[in-house]
Amino acid sequence: MGNDLLKIAVVILSSINAVMWEFYTESTFMALVWAAIAVTFVVWTARDIKYR
Repeated sequence: MGNDLLKIAVVILSSINAVMWEFYTESTFMALVWAAIAVTFVVWTARDIKYR
């Protein structure tokens, strides 16, 4: 359970970081990098739950 909470926290924080990069620095590339990290963790968590 703790591992899942950690993954959820990474998704939330990466999403917030993506938004901050886009709005405050207007760096679309870094925003996309952080968004990709969030999506990767969502997929990883979904696959992890599916194969339990």
